[in-house]
Amino acid sequence: MINLITPPDILYNHTTSILLIHPSEIIKSQLNDVLKNIEQDINIYLHETEDEEEWVLNLHRLCEYAIIDVDNCPTSVRDMIGYFISFENTFWLTKAEKVYYNNISNKRIYNLDWIGGKLETPK
Repeated sequence: MINLITPPDILYNHTTSILLIHPSEIIKSQLNDVLKNIEQDINIYLHETEDEEEWVLNLHRLCEYAIIDVDNCPTSVRDMIGYFISFENTFWLTKAEKVYYNNISNKRIYNLDWIGGKLETPK
């Protein structure tokens, strides 16, 4: 079962949780393709608004994985990106070539193919 959760809701359960911060349609499609092959329950938290900063900050600490599409983030979220990517659970995407985020985190990704290996696969 996949639970799609948006602000201001939070599910308190023992399910693996992924926080998507302003994902593009391509990222959503890639995640959908990966999740088709996963049998375990997953919580997907989706942050696509320019508000609810407190919600996204709280969830960032609760989720096993946070994925930020830097190029798609509004200014209000861009101000928090440096904070988010300083954590081990945060993976980030951008089309930019030279970004200072590389100095903070080596968790830059180019697609979501890797996440399927992190989640339980069918037996």
